[in-house]
Amino acid sequence: MKNQNGTGSIYKLKGKRRKSWAVRVSFQDEFGATRRKYLGYFETKKEAQETLFNYNKNPLLFSGKTFGEIKNLWFSSVKEKITISSIKKIGIILKFFNILDEYKISDVKLFQLQKIFDEMSFSYNYKGNCKSVLNRIFDFAVKNDFIESNKVKFVELGKKNVVIERKIFTKNEINILWENLENKYTYTVLILIYTGMRIGEFLGLKVTDIDLDDKVIYIRKSKTSSGIRTIPIPDKILSLFVENINYENEYFIISKNFKQLGYRTYKYNFEILLEKLGIQRHTIHDTRHTFATMLNNADANSTSIIKLIGHSDFSTTENIYTHKDVEELRIAINKLN
Repeated sequence: MKNQNGTGSIYKLKGKRRKSWAVRVSFQDEFGATRRKYLGYFETKKEAQETLFNYNKNPLLFSGKTFGEIKNLWFSSVKEKITISSIKKIGIILKFFNILDEYKISDVKLFQLQKIFDEMSFSYNYKGNCKSVLNRIFDFAVKNDFIESNKVKFVELGKKNVVIERKIFTKNEINILWENLENKYTYTVLILIYTGMRIGEFLGLKVTDIDLDDKVIYIRKSKTSSGIRTIPIPDKILSLFVENINYENEYFIISKNFKQLGYRTYKYNFEILLEKLGIQRHTIHDTRHTFATMLNNADANSTSIIKLIGHSDFSTTENIYTHKDVEELRIAINKLN
C-alpha cells in the first residue's frame, strides 16, 4: 500500500508470516542521500498504520536514541547551571541507572525502572533524590520529542519508614540536671522527665492549670482525647513549680515578650543546655520516654503508666483495668522519688 510521497508505505509480505505487515520509510543520511528503512513488522494492518502515523507525527520517536545518549545530553545541558557539588552528586546518582544505557529510551519499561528502585538499599529520602534525577532525564526526553510520556512518575519508592532512636536520660544525666538548676531551662527538662507531658502540653500549660495546693497539673489541651488528664505533681519536683511559677503570667513558660514560648525556641535552648552540661544529644520526646521507663522500672502498674502519659490506647485499657483516681495515681508517680 503506497501512501503520499514522503510519508512511507505499508505493504503485506508474501508467504505465511505471523507478522506479515511491513512499514517502510525513506530518509536522508548525513551525506544527503535518500535511503530506506523498515520501522517494523506487524500482525495487523491497523498496527502498521498506527506506527506509520506516529512516525510521520514525530520521527524522533523512532530515532533509536538510547537512554545513555539521552542521559548524557541532559547532563551536558544542566552542568553549566549547577554547582560543582551538585554535578558530583548527580554524577554518582546517574551510575545507578547505567544498566539502562544500551536500551532505546522509548523501549524502557516501567517494570525495569521499578526494579532498580526496589533493589536500592538507600534511605527513602535518597531514593527520592534518585527518582528526581531520573524524572528530569525523562522530562528532557519528552520535551525534545524522543518519547511521548514520562514513566518515572509511576515509580513507587515504597513506604517511608522513619526510625527515630529513643534514648532515655540516664540516672547520671538526671543527676547532672539536678546539680545545675542555676542554668535557665534546666528545671523545665526535669519537669518534663518527671511528669511525662508532651512538649505541646507543657508549652501550652497555663498558670491556672497548676494547682499547688492539691499538687496536680490539669492538661486541658492535648493531641488526643485521652491526653486530657490530671497529673499529680511528684513531691520530688514540687519545688520546681513553686520557685518558677509567676501568677502574673498567663503561661507557666513564657517568651521574652511574656507570651507562650514557641516550640522552635524551646528546642533550640533544650539542645544548647544539654550540650553545655555535657549530656548526650536527646530529643525532647526522650523526656517522655524516660518518664514511662522510670515508672515501669519502679513497678508502677501498666494502667497507671498509660493514664499518666495520656496514651491513645487507654480507652481500650480502661475497659480491662479498674479506673484510677488521682490519689492512686499519686502513689504511682511518687515512686519516682
